[in-house]
Amino acid sequence: MGNFSLTLVDTLDTLVLLDETEEFERVVKLVIASVRFEQDIVVSVFETNIRMVGGLLAAHVLAKELQRRRGEMMWYRSELLDLAQDLGYVLLKAFDSATGMPYPRINLKYGLDGLDHQKHTCAACAGTMLLEFAALSRLTGDPIFEEKSRLAMDYLWHKRHSSSSLMGHIIDVDSGDWIRRESGIGAGLDSYYEYVLKTYILLGDETYLHRFHRHYQGLLKYVMVNSRMQDVHMHQPQSTSKPYLDALTAFFPGLQVLYGDVELAKDSFRTLHKVVQRYNFLPEAFTPEPELRMYWAESYLRPEFIESTYFLYSATKDPFYLEVGENLVESLEIYSRVKCGYAALKDTNAGTHDDRMDSFFLSETLKYLYLLFSEPEELLVDLHDYIFTTEAHLLPVQLARQNVTFFPRQHLEVHTHSEEPSLSCPSSHLVVNFSSIWDEFIDVSPLDSRDASAVPQCRHRPEMSQTAQQQRLQQRSVFASEINWENPEHVILLAEMGITVVKRDGTILISQDAAKAKHMGLAAEGMLFLQEIAQTFRQPSARELFFPPAAVRITSEQTGLDRILKAAPAQFGKQLGKDLTTLKGKLAYADPPSACTADGLTNIRGNIAVVSRGSCMFVEKARNVEGAGAVAMIVVDNKEGTSFQADVSAFAMSGDPGSNNTAVTIPALFLYDVEGKVLLDAFNRCDDLVVTMGPGQ
Repeated sequence: MGNFSLTLVDTLDTLVLLDETEEFERVVKLVIASVRFEQDIVVSVFETNIRMVGGLLAAHVLAKELQRRRGEMMWYRSELLDLAQDLGYVLLKAFDSATGMPYPRINLKYGLDGLDHQKHTCAACAGTMLLEFAALSRLTGDPIFEEKSRLAMDYLWHKRHSSSSLMGHIIDVDSGDWIRRESGIGAGLDSYYEYVLKTYILLGDETYLHRFHRHYQGLLKYVMVNSRMQDVHMHQPQSTSKPYLDALTAFFPGLQVLYGDVELAKDSFRTLHKVVQRYNFLPEAFTPEPELRMYWAESYLRPEFIESTYFLYSATKDPFYLEVGENLVESLEIYSRVKCGYAALKDTNAGTHDDRMDSFFLSETLKYLYLLFSEPEELLVDLHDYIFTTEAHLLPVQLARQNVTFFPRQHLEVHTHSEEPSLSCPSSHLVVNFSSIWDEFIDVSPLDSRDASAVPQCRHRPEMSQTAQQQRLQQRSVFASEINWENPEHVILLAEMGITVVKRDGTILISQDAAKAKHMGLAAEGMLFLQEIAQTFRQPSARELFFPPAAVRITSEQTGLDRILKAAPAQFGKQLGKDLTTLKGKLAYADPPSACTADGLTNIRGNIAVVSRGSCMFVEKARNVEGAGAVAMIVVDNKEGTSFQADVSAFAMSGDPGSNNTAVTIPALFLYDVEGKVLLDAFNRCDDLVVTMGPGQ
């Protein structure tokens, strides 16, 4: 796995949940001082992502929470996020394949050099990048990580079996051909299915909910027949592919809970619990029912079984699951405890130890055990506000509305479909008694702590009379010319019309399923809206539906300089050309340059603050410089070589819909690297430089 303190990083957020914040602070300083990635070692892309990138991101988020909630670690300046970004850029090289899927291994120093022979990867390895990479993009403002990992997920989705929606096990990264076509829910496939559903929960992208629904139906039909788990052939799912199940299948009841299928999750869990009762631990492999015999004797103290125990207890509050956890703790103490930790077992029957304790034991197994017996008020954070990655690292669900980048629209597709699941109730046969995501499916801002007994119910939609429908159409909720795709109220209105909007791969996909509309009147209004959108996008002025470009004019009487630089706008603050025509002023460098803290910003009062991109949200920078007295803000890109003309990922700086963006009243613009260097060069050369911010041409 590499010599870069993996276990230390993988365990950081566990320390916070244990309220060992002094030790957390000590270890964070140690990681910042010692962890570097320019090493000539070959690592697993999958494992490095889930353990290292995920661990660094979760630790960064919780360090910020300690600052906000307790005033601790005020010295911290997003160094862990910087490390995660550095590592992310290294891992990006693995995506340089014909299919867009990542190669399984990479050299931290030399990339893919010397690794030409590796081209086969598992579906889980290629499809377990998006949570960490999307979080990295949202936290840093660099969209490349999310873009690459979305493309990989899209490719895998299109390689599913067309009728069963099952996935294969091993795929060729270059050709896209399946090498091994066994299909199940264990090793090689487990976290792919997990990330399809959890991407919806984290990012609010309904595409992934629809995909998971399709996969889940296939799994219930072929892999989990009457709760009897088995592995099958992808293209011949009626026949089994191997005589055993592996320990990683134990994650699935927990995923079923997240999907809302608690009753079937209980059934799946019962089978696994029978094996644990027989052997004290879940062995690495065992035969399906009815035998449930040990197939491989090892046990690496994996977290999946206790993970499902935790989620089922959270959903049901049934003390049975506490008893299961208590028995597992006793088994760990009796059979696994050694002088310096907890040893894996070479032979579960004989109780012989193996000289290993994987990092997931600290980052996942012990974490889920602790959370199982913890009360919500004992924790630093409300877990409703977070999603667990496959390595049990915490990522905040508010990322769904943070630093959302607009990719250029190459074309627009409008289509209707009837095969997708209704979002008001994930599956018609589900018995949902878990206060989860479903009662607020369209609201992906941080979830409030809810009473677990408050059960979201599926309701029949009331019908409207024809007169009421006509009146509703005359009133119109929103017109295409008024739509703002990032306005939560507009998103909710579209959802009530049965309209789904997905931004992916340079394309905006707008679809309507009339059956999802709140009532027939809104369904009819949705059809009108689609017609208006289609007409609008045939016109050259379609770009006006989005934020128009802006400009920065720089002038100097001493040097005769008079130049206009194209800029990207912001979705917050005063809008140039709308709220005010232009703004003229002098420049001042922010110190610190990122403006991610208000401390030290004393030299920008009355001036236009120049800040660098990265380390925190754009809107957070704006709040800080406005609080320090700046009259406007210009953000300069920190990525070398980007320009307004050449960069194909032009965007509008996003706000934070989970908070009050109206608190920012100054205008803000974004300059790419090339234009930013022109501005900064002029600022350094011209003492009388005047900057005018205004709308673009």
